[in-house]
Amino acid sequence: MQFLTRSLAATGILALTIPLAAQELNVPYAPTILQPDLLEILAQTEGNELIPITIVMQDQVDRTVIEDASRIADKKFRRETVTALLKEMASATQGEILALLHTAEANGQAEYVRPLWLHNVIGVKTTADVIDALALRPDIAWINYDQPVFFEDVFPVEPQEPDKAGDDHGGALAEIECGVDLMDADRVWNELGITGNGVVVGVIDTGCCLSHSDIQNQIWTNPGETLNGIDDDGNGFIDDINGWNFENNNNNVTDLHGHGSHVSGTVAGDGTGGTECGMAPNAQIMTCKFWNSFSGEQTVWDGMQYGVDNGADILTASLGWPNSMNPDRYTWRTLSENAMAAGVVVMFAAHNYGCGNPPWDVTTPGDVPDMITVGAVDCNDNKASFSSCGPVTWENEAPWFDWAYPPGKMKPTISAPGVNTKSHNRCSGYTNMSGTSMATPHVAGAAALILEANPNLDHFDVKDILSTTAVDLGTPGMDNQTGWGRVDAYQAVLAAMSGPQPLVLQPPANPQSGQMNDFTVSKCNPGYPVALVYSLRTGSTKWPACPGVSINLDSPKVAATAVSNRSGIAVISVSVPKAASGVTSYQQAAEPSTCNTSQVVKVFWN
Repeated sequence: MQFLTRSLAATGILALTIPLAAQELNVPYAPTILQPDLLEILAQTEGNELIPITIVMQDQVDRTVIEDASRIADKKFRRETVTALLKEMASATQGEILALLHTAEANGQAEYVRPLWLHNVIGVKTTADVIDALALRPDIAWINYDQPVFFEDVFPVEPQEPDKAGDDHGGALAEIECGVDLMDADRVWNELGITGNGVVVGVIDTGCCLSHSDIQNQIWTNPGETLNGIDDDGNGFIDDINGWNFENNNNNVTDLHGHGSHVSGTVAGDGTGGTECGMAPNAQIMTCKFWNSFSGEQTVWDGMQYGVDNGADILTASLGWPNSMNPDRYTWRTLSENAMAAGVVVMFAAHNYGCGNPPWDVTTPGDVPDMITVGAVDCNDNKASFSSCGPVTWENEAPWFDWAYPPGKMKPTISAPGVNTKSHNRCSGYTNMSGTSMATPHVAGAAALILEANPNLDHFDVKDILSTTAVDLGTPGMDNQTGWGRVDAYQAVLAAMSGPQPLVLQPPANPQSGQMNDFTVSKCNPGYPVALVYSLRTGSTKWPACPGVSINLDSPKVAATAVSNRSGIAVISVSVPKAASGVTSYQQAAEPSTCNTSQVVKVFWN
């Protein structure tokens, strides 16, 4: 029992009381439907000029419903359930507005109508008159100006001198890129036989040159689509063979800039042309192109939704909206959390604003609390001077009002090499680039290796494994410079391969406050201690004694303990105070000696 106390004390799981939680809101309060930046644009607009907007619907799926669905153990069923809930809400609430917009479209007053369900939002380019009509509707929470952005506004990449490696067309494998080498990805391939095989990585960027020799065999092909001018798989996109171009609304995902090709090469380039750039050389790249000349926030949201809906295991985006551009932080956080709830691993760059303006150096959605936010180091494990530092805050953002600054929430989550990173020079050869843009795909590739090793892991599992196996840098423990440290792909994959087998927790059939209640835990190790922990909120609490494992509750506390019998079953009796009547709590079982945990169960106390 002493081991039990030490292990659980390290997580902060201590008290036994159950406090009451304040009710949370579904949709934040908006003082006006037309947001200030949109009002400013409307004042400057004449005639039938089309204005890009995003319409955030009043009705959204209740967060507790999404949280319940996110605890489904089977990842395929979990994704189907979460997406079905979100699609049902959008379908039930968007019809009248879509009809209005399509009528305007027929009259030349609107174009590019784009309904979203990952968060209940509709995007469109339309006139001031149509916007005025929309502003009168009670089913709309608010309307944003979807400000077009230019490359330098959102892409965290440093200006680079022309690279001598740009004309390298060598045939035989000549080198391994320094970040791939530093994180021991080559050891994962050679010693463990894991290369990212079967893992689909959705890259949200400027596109990808599909013909580069190092990436042409790793391009995702939509299994339900044929190039015939028909939407064969019924996903809303015609001939989306390798992904979609969300700026131009077509299937041409060719990279005209080079940023997306460089990022894709760092995820999965196989070295055919002479340099092994990719962390996971057998992963598949799903190309979600959001930028060609200028685009708004929704083009990224579209790419995220496409990935969730079409089977991406990981979404990676080397971009971010600075606070000065007034991003719709509510929508960014909610749709990011919805993607995570569906079981998808989601990561964004921290950006390149350094450390001079806390808590705003990390851009949105890298500032989303549960996001895997990536900072940059060089190949000598020195923090890159440009890499954005935390903390971040959400203290003024409804409905959360959390992570008050100071101290705020520490960011980034993790770091990876992003200085003079060598990768694909669009369609042939290689070039060097620097930025958290380059660090983020290193982490995406590491995540692909982790998921091949253990396909059952979700966003939070991968985040915990990356964090607990990282090479600590700078201040001991997590810090606002490099997060938990620099990714160690080899140790992360070992942790994924040796992950514990889950316990099974059965709550009482008729939970009653003011008396003893029995929770049954099965699939335990016979004779081992088991703890029942609880909280009023789900979340993720690191378990320092167990690398790669977390308690899936927010600030969990120990309710009671028991020792399992010869059949591997433990009955844990819990005395629940009468004051808990009417309260909903979340429980999870934990076996400290083996680092095993159960699923989370939700209990309403009568």
